[in-house]
Amino acid sequence: MFITYIICSNTVILRLYVPEIKRKNIFCLVEGLSRDTDDTDIFNILEEIGMKEYKNVFKENMIRIQDVVELTEKDFEKLGVTAIGLQLRLKQACRNHLQAKSEDTSPVLKKFFDLKRERVRIQKTKKIKRHFKPTRRIYCGWKHAVRSDVFKVVTLSKGGGQQIIDVSKDTTYEVLEKQILDLYFPKARSMAQNLKLSDLNHYLASFSGDPLPRSFQNNHEFTVGNYFDHIKTYPVRVYLHTTKKDEDDDNYLPDISKSSPGPSKDMESQSLSLSSELEDPQLLPGTSRMFDAVCTDEGSDAEFENAGTPVIFFKKSTQTRLTSTPKPEKNGNKPFLSEDLDGDMQMQEAICASLEMMQQPQHFIDLDLRKWTMNTLKSEEEENVKQLIVVHRRHVLNSALRALDRASFKLEEPFKVEFPGELGADYGGPKREFLSCLMKELANAVLEGEPYNKTFIHSVPLLDKEMFFKAGRMIVWSILHGGPGFPFLNSTLYQLLIEPKDVVYSTDDVIDLDVKNKIQKLQTADEEELNLLSDWMVEQGVYGVVPPYTEQKRDCMARQLLKSHVYLRIHAEIAQFRKGLNTLEFYTIMKSNSEEVRGLFLHMLSNSMVTMQKIKEIIHINYSEDGSNDKRKEEDTMYAFELFLQDCSEDTSEINLNMLLAFWTGAETIPPLGFHKKLEIKFVEDPALLPVAHTCDLLLEISRGETPEEFHRKMELAITCGGEFHLA
Repeated sequence: MFITYIICSNTVILRLYVPEIKRKNIFCLVEGLSRDTDDTDIFNILEEIGMKEYKNVFKENMIRIQDVVELTEKDFEKLGVTAIGLQLRLKQACRNHLQAKSEDTSPVLKKFFDLKRERVRIQKTKKIKRHFKPTRRIYCGWKHAVRSDVFKVVTLSKGGGQQIIDVSKDTTYEVLEKQILDLYFPKARSMAQNLKLSDLNHYLASFSGDPLPRSFQNNHEFTVGNYFDHIKTYPVRVYLHTTKKDEDDDNYLPDISKSSPGPSKDMESQSLSLSSELEDPQLLPGTSRMFDAVCTDEGSDAEFENAGTPVIFFKKSTQTRLTSTPKPEKNGNKPFLSEDLDGDMQMQEAICASLEMMQQPQHFIDLDLRKWTMNTLKSEEEENVKQLIVVHRRHVLNSALRALDRASFKLEEPFKVEFPGELGADYGGPKREFLSCLMKELANAVLEGEPYNKTFIHSVPLLDKEMFFKAGRMIVWSILHGGPGFPFLNSTLYQLLIEPKDVVYSTDDVIDLDVKNKIQKLQTADEEELNLLSDWMVEQGVYGVVPPYTEQKRDCMARQLLKSHVYLRIHAEIAQFRKGLNTLEFYTIMKSNSEEVRGLFLHMLSNSMVTMQKIKEIIHINYSEDGSNDKRKEEDTMYAFELFLQDCSEDTSEINLNMLLAFWTGAETIPPLGFHKKLEIKFVEDPALLPVAHTCDLLLEISRGETPEEFHRKMELAITCGGEFHLA
């Protein structure tokens, strides 16, 4: 170690040179009477970006803020900061601090410069979005032919639903078609319908049903960018249209059950078949379960409505007013029978629709996961719940870790949540909010990458703390107690959790941009450039490849590098996380049902993608009696409510559907097992009252007779100004 003394006016500077770390990068100036406060500043920065565990390392090496900016990757590794994301965040935070410090210390000028930078940033962002954004957003759906030239939208419960993708504006028709097919037919098969893509004819069409053009009038080939310029509307909706190859007259969506009775042209023979099926006691469910009818006749204005029996639906014309309606019971509106049935034909069609829906197999969530929950979760009366989780709002993850570390804590026992300083008992709402916030904080702690397309951070300190094991336990805890899943992983990481041998690696899975560029360069680089990369490849563990660099050798090197960065780099994190997921034998369920449980970990397939249709399916409206003045006012409000839902789903409002659901229930997403009851809407008379949410009861109170504009204003005000937790 070399020591140099520099004598200035009234200041003695002691410079220490540490030979293990580069001289120009790590040194410390100990100034006599005018010592700087850089130590305090660097510690504050480390704490702000979540790296407070490195304080001692930086203190021992006497590193200041200006030194961090010039640290190399090897320097960071010697300090123990191996994650690329942490290195970049720390460097950027130090640059921002130095830049702010170099400006005038006047608070007025500092505020002026801050506002100016924000103004420039917003203007640049808008300009990029308007002119130079390389991607285009497309809203996708799936429509299946119910009869000749008549297509019906496939709902989420049947493997369809609305999906949102961002694609390059240079994407061709074939590439776009493949991406949309992969959404609804992963591995060329619809899991919900047990339907193979090879059995279908398919094409892409617009919202109006017109097939997408392969070229345009100016002789330009189809690209997503050209299509956007051609239609000049937003949002752009593209539907996958499918028809069966072997059956042109298919009145219903393909059924996963081979024995499902399909509609027949011969109604008499069909009636005999249905009668025999109804007499089979195995087809009658043990509990009365409510279904939403989805089958409608072509060109009619009719719909099916629940008849109050477990499976039978009767058709009710929406244009004919009922002559009599049973009064609602105290616990809600009771389903009733329509009185305008006009013959056996309608009855037969209703029975056919009911049988089809009854024989649709229940989803995994209703079978194995529900069975696992019932066998694992200990039942206890609400007033006798003993486990109490005290949660600090700004430190939700630390609060959860502290609770899990208690000797008396048991994962499978019911618990209640308490936010200090907030009134109100936990009857479900605070617990849902806590679990939702916990999953988001957990994702920020152990994952890195793009939103909802993340992979694990490679962190030795987190491994030493068994943080990935604890993360797996907390996810199982959330799912068991009705909280959300963990829909932040990318599909490759999910496959690595299930079966690493079957994974095909891609450069899209590489987080480090420098590594990604080098791997891509392997395919086109000449021998001289490859020789320059040889030292780097040896450092990455790829060696033994000598010239000449044939195409086969290049592919081999690329595969080895991809496996190293995508899998081997985080192998320990994956193993620890998998061990945590096996808490209460959840991983056993997960591995045996890997395709069905994907929705708990992948955003595109999960309930995290809240849609307008999803919310409408789980709502129960407490209307007044038919014919009353209150009923007419309530219908006006519900019209305004549906317009508000549409605005939220189309990004034309400051509020999105996840925010609405959080206001209503305390949870931003629909839990994997669903809510314990339907979301209720109750009407009140006071027009000056803002909407009020009772999260524990899943109840929303809104005023009668609202106009769309006034309702939208009130809802935005209630959600944005109501605070983080909403309890009446």
